[in-house]
Amino acid sequence: MSRILLVSPRFDSEFTRATSGAPGAKKQRRKSLIVPLHLATVAALTPDDIEVDIYDESILDELTVESSLAGKYDLVGVTGYIAHLPRARELARICRQWGVPTVMGGPGVTGSPESCRDLFDVLLLGEAELTWPRFIREWQKGKHLKEYRQVDRPDLAAARPPRWNNVAGYIDRYLMGGVQTTRGCPYDCEFCDVIHLFGRKPRHKPIDCVLAEVAALERLGLKLIFMCDDDFIGDKKYTKELLRELAPVNNSFEQPLAFTTQLTITLARDDELMRLMADCNFGQVLVGIETPRAASLRETNKLQNLRGDLVEDVKRIQSFGISVRASLVVGFDNDDIGIFDEQEKFLEDANVCATNINTLKAYPGTPLWVRLQRENRVIDTTHIYSDAPRVVSNIIPKGMTRVELLENYLKLLEQVKSWESFRRRLRAYLSGVTYKGQVAKPSLKRRLILLATFVKGMFTRNDALPPEVQREIRGAVRDTLKIAPDKVSHAITFLIAQQISDHRLLPYFSTIIQRQIDECNGGLLVADFDPSAGMIPPQFHKSIGKAMPLLYDRLSRDIRYAPGVPEAMVDVLKDFLIRWGGNFEDFEPHHFTYLNELCDRHVERWNDKVVAMPAGTQFDPLTAERARSIPFMRGLLVAVEQELRGTAPAAIAASA
Repeated sequence: MSRILLVSPRFDSEFTRATSGAPGAKKQRRKSLIVPLHLATVAALTPDDIEVDIYDESILDELTVESSLAGKYDLVGVTGYIAHLPRARELARICRQWGVPTVMGGPGVTGSPESCRDLFDVLLLGEAELTWPRFIREWQKGKHLKEYRQVDRPDLAAARPPRWNNVAGYIDRYLMGGVQTTRGCPYDCEFCDVIHLFGRKPRHKPIDCVLAEVAALERLGLKLIFMCDDDFIGDKKYTKELLRELAPVNNSFEQPLAFTTQLTITLARDDELMRLMADCNFGQVLVGIETPRAASLRETNKLQNLRGDLVEDVKRIQSFGISVRASLVVGFDNDDIGIFDEQEKFLEDANVCATNINTLKAYPGTPLWVRLQRENRVIDTTHIYSDAPRVVSNIIPKGMTRVELLENYLKLLEQVKSWESFRRRLRAYLSGVTYKGQVAKPSLKRRLILLATFVKGMFTRNDALPPEVQREIRGAVRDTLKIAPDKVSHAITFLIAQQISDHRLLPYFSTIIQRQIDECNGGLLVADFDPSAGMIPPQFHKSIGKAMPLLYDRLSRDIRYAPGVPEAMVDVLKDFLIRWGGNFEDFEPHHFTYLNELCDRHVERWNDKVVAMPAGTQFDPLTAERARSIPFMRGLLVAVEQELRGTAPAAIAASA
């Protein structure tokens, strides 16, 4: 029986730093914020005749050549986000020393495949529901490809439940479980890569599958669940149906679970939805506020935030006992020095206790990245990017200098994360809660146990917090007991513990921010110019439908390897744009002649590459109707743009 190891690479996350203890303190068991849902999902997609192990470096020791794992596996699969890529590349080198082939998948490599081709034996680009089982069967037959790309969006109704048996033995090291109900986001913010990875139309898991996943995590002992959706309320009809069925399931547990998720400010305009979430025991939601400045919201296409009063919208959500963790961004083109005071005032006025305050970043492939690349305003920060993604900016701002951005950003963090400011906002938030969710409350005994555990963890551990911080924590607990005694467990879980974590991180954040300031002052900024940015002209997006009949008819008829048809379309369009993209206005007769020639070339390449599909290969055949659909064509162009990055300069030079 073949044996596979699935690895989540370690990176120095904020949670890890905030919980690792003081320097020189006695080493404690490493903990992680959330269970490895991505690995458990891939494990479930693996055929039953293959043995799968999961290794999560966020809580386990790092893999080394001398590790006892060496020599035990036939294949190693690695997955993660952009921040995981540096360590993922190290793992690929280690596996080569073992002589074990490696596969890389996940959002990180999907967004930047050119950064991983040199080290990994196989890349899986896009979602894995179809490509991973397909690759495994072909790998078993010795006929696999070097790259698999899922251009079309898989139907989540066919998703298998995550396989948790590999992590059940150390599940207590995770703060919360994870369940994904949807993929995709209906909005199109300039800085976001979600729609490029998962599309604009939300796709859903069947509700009974979601409830089964929740129950499975409850049986494992988890008390807090993160709904890992890009926008939990992207389809409100589906969300309401889910919540109506989730509430009685949650109340059937001996101790109801607490939930958290991320969504848009549009929640504030639906009282029924807020009541349902409160009744299901949602204690906190991460909301992309971004900025209180209207011009900056329009700039980044965050139009849904302009349809109401942001302060009143946040207060409305919080009146249902659902605290808002506001995600804020500084560095938009319409931001100037005054934005930092505006951000702080917004948090005070809206009684927001928990925040993610970020510098603006241009992620590869996003509209923001394309625009700033054209303006030569993207810089190389790869040497510090993985250290603290939230506080590292890879752009040159427009309304202030980069040094002004970073210096004032640090001041904003220090002001907002001060205990005085936090306690003031906490008292105001608790005083504004008017709706108590219809969910079974923890007994007095359980609340006292939680409080005692919290006190022991914060005040008696070997790296106990300074006395002045301990006083502030006790004061925050007293404030809660005085204003809303029934919200003690909520305040500790979602607000006070997060404030402790954020406050612990300030010295580290200050170091990373100062490194960036020193580089600016030392003239060490390096442009990260990519000439492939914008190689797909807007006119091509509008006209691609005219080429799809030809591409589908030729490639689906002549390629013997049917799953390769969408990927061959990517190859054809990439080569077409390298030749014609610079002055493309619309498809003309000679363009179709060239497309036919490219189809001939790539049919031959694919038929030489793989003679036929091995028996048992799983794939979803592309139909003519789906090939002409807007979601498919959008996904196709995203894949083409990704292929152009990194390879475009050499290709342009070769064709010159």
